[in-house]
Amino acid sequence: MERDPLRLAWRTSPLRHVVGFALLAFAGALLLAGLDLVRVVVDWAVSGEGAAPPPLLRVVLTPPAGLWPAPLVLFPGIALGPETFPLAAIPGILLVPLAIALLLIPLDWIAVSIGARALAALRARALEAILKAPPSAQEDVSTATALAAHGLARENSVLGLSLFVPVKLGGMIGLSFAYVLVMDWSLGATLALVLGLGAVLNARRALLRFDATHARHREGEVAEGILADLEHRIPAMRAHGTGHYERDRVRSLLVEGHRPVMRREVRLALVDSTSAIVLMLAPVAVLALGAWFAQARPLTAGTVAVCALASALAAYGVRELVQWHRMAVRARALLTDVARSLSALTPRDVRKGKASLPENGALVAQGVSAYDPGSGARITSVNLNLAFPSHVALVGDGDSGPRLLAALMSGQLPPSVGRVTFGGVDLAEADPFERSQRIAFAGETVLIEGSLRENLLYGSRAPAEELEHRLSEAIAVTGLDRATHARGLSGTLDPGREPAVAAAIVEARRFVQAALREEDLDRLVDPFDAARYNRYATIGENLLFGKPVGDTFRQDRLSAHPYARAILEANDLTKTLSRIGLSIASSMVEIFADVPDGHPLFERFSFFSASDRPYFEDLVERQSGQRRPGLDQERLIGLALRYNESRHRLGLLDEALEARILTARSDFARMLPVSLKPSIEFYDPSSFCSAASVQDNLLFGRIAADQAGAAEGVQRVIRRVLTERGLDGEVSRIGLDFPIDPQGDDLSLPEIAAIDLVRCLVRRPSILVVQRALDGLPGPAADRLVSALRRSMIGRGLVIVTPSISPAMDHPPFDAVIRFERGEPVTIFRAREPEALSA
Repeated sequence: MERDPLRLAWRTSPLRHVVGFALLAFAGALLLAGLDLVRVVVDWAVSGEGAAPPPLLRVVLTPPAGLWPAPLVLFPGIALGPETFPLAAIPGILLVPLAIALLLIPLDWIAVSIGARALAALRARALEAILKAPPSAQEDVSTATALAAHGLARENSVLGLSLFVPVKLGGMIGLSFAYVLVMDWSLGATLALVLGLGAVLNARRALLRFDATHARHREGEVAEGILADLEHRIPAMRAHGTGHYERDRVRSLLVEGHRPVMRREVRLALVDSTSAIVLMLAPVAVLALGAWFAQARPLTAGTVAVCALASALAAYGVRELVQWHRMAVRARALLTDVARSLSALTPRDVRKGKASLPENGALVAQGVSAYDPGSGARITSVNLNLAFPSHVALVGDGDSGPRLLAALMSGQLPPSVGRVTFGGVDLAEADPFERSQRIAFAGETVLIEGSLRENLLYGSRAPAEELEHRLSEAIAVTGLDRATHARGLSGTLDPGREPAVAAAIVEARRFVQAALREEDLDRLVDPFDAARYNRYATIGENLLFGKPVGDTFRQDRLSAHPYARAILEANDLTKTLSRIGLSIASSMVEIFADVPDGHPLFERFSFFSASDRPYFEDLVERQSGQRRPGLDQERLIGLALRYNESRHRLGLLDEALEARILTARSDFARMLPVSLKPSIEFYDPSSFCSAASVQDNLLFGRIAADQAGAAEGVQRVIRRVLTERGLDGEVSRIGLDFPIDPQGDDLSLPEIAAIDLVRCLVRRPSILVVQRALDGLPGPAADRLVSALRRSMIGRGLVIVTPSISPAMDHPPFDAVIRFERGEPVTIFRAREPEALSA
């Protein structure tokens, strides 16, 4: 990898650099023309009325006296008349900077494109290295990721301008110096001397600034150690009264630690001011010397003025060039770090992963020893010869051996010693993509941001119709069909995009309600009725009788909304709900007094978060019988609005209060301003509520949360009706398209493991290695999953890691059972020939 930003920029796009250099050349020619126009216009302005205008763009070289008999005219210039001279010269002075700016705009575009291409190339190289990094290089991967992300983004502008800035600034300095030298050699020599001194001082300033920064960091480390030692001594200081001694000691140490920084800062300040003065002296010195020589030499006022201007441009260029050099050094250091980190990701004995794997063959382990740094598992001297297609069980305790062997058999981990081959091909030399298609590995599930469908199809490639068919089969095998259907019921549907499906769900509502009545299950559903209080909804949900759209009437904001507060006040509910909120807060503080923050019980059942716990504890202490201020009242009403009697069972609701909430519900809907109508979608028995879940739309009510088996019985009826109405597939599709939490908080552990299993099954591999899918499953569920996997993998290889083999799993018997004790395989048992299973 190229570590020099200059060479990297040139190799990224030579043609763009050639175009950019051409633009800079035109800009340099315009700069010379502009300087000469300044000289001519100043000479014409001071020559007095009636004087003939001097020629434009005249170039004359004035050598030292005695070296040449007369000034050397390099270009006689363009002569103009008194009438045309002002029209050409004065607008030309104004147009030159504009023309230079117009040339620099496309130059900046070119630099941006070069920087983007260089950044893309560097990140592509980093991506390749990260993707091919071995599992043992996780720390190096983290370092390379940080450098490729933040480091390269920070230095992107330097990558694009690496060559253009030195050429632009160097060209400006060179042209300005050359112009002064052509005008008068002594002025040019003076400018060269001042610029050289200024460049040395500015370079010295950059080094001193770096040195001072390093000294400040060192001072911080020393001061941290001193104060940490003081913290350690505090108990002894209090016991023995040595505060005055410690004060003097620490003060002297801190002062002594600051002295190196102070010395460097004084030196830096001196060099900084001197370098600035020297560069400012460049135009001043040229101007003073030119005025002095004008007494005895043919130096015009225009020549002196333009030499001073050129000197100022050259001095500015020197200062900027030194600053740019510091940025280029920083970019070179970054590229060096990136190259080092990428080099660390590539093992020295890496072999090209281009070998092709056969569809079937023998999986052979020869003297394999391996260690997994993640789990600490280790196996030694394993020799296996398993002919595939066959079904194999790896039986043992925990992470000690079976899971490590499964990772080795699937090529996820390279062996420390020995080799693992499939069909005679070393898995370490196989193409990673082809290996994942031939030998699929269901291990630790990594969820990605997106829908459930995108997670299930991660890594799969096939025509769309074929993928859908494979996906439905894999979901059925892993038992995710019920979870997918449940997610579809809890998901939402946009009737604007799918009006036919929304209408079909509204129509199915009648059939669901009729089926529930036929099976005497309607008592388990409390319907949405504008004239009834729903016992299985919160007080806030009963007040709204609808679903919020957006954040305006969101439950955690409802108590603070002015319109909602006005409705509560008008119905004399403010004080009542405040008392309920105080009762809830008191109960929560008492119930969870001994439950620590972060405990699952607290997170699930408490009305407030751990961060709000101290606030409500303090509120309960100071609210007993006192008038509640506005903020407290708002927070207490917020607790009350989240209260559900059937779930929380604190006895805070009675029929009279429910009737008052229903009255407030009516006022809320009747007096809702037009501007707030888009913020809520009220329940309507004849229409689809897009903000509510599919299940709420089908039931038009809530399932009784306090009745055992209510959810299972009602959802069984729902599923039967949806199947009869041809809507079961639509609901499952909604569940598949519903986004999931990448942290997996909305999925159970078996469901998360099943997602990785579906990913493997969809690819139709020759061998499926199941490492963790049985974790956390009860015995019957594990038996069903293994039986389904074995049926789906008939004629193909299957390797399952399991703590034990039940009779249901071992029917028909596994072709091979490898038992582990204390992490090492102790028994290899073959039940029958592998070919018998596929016959």
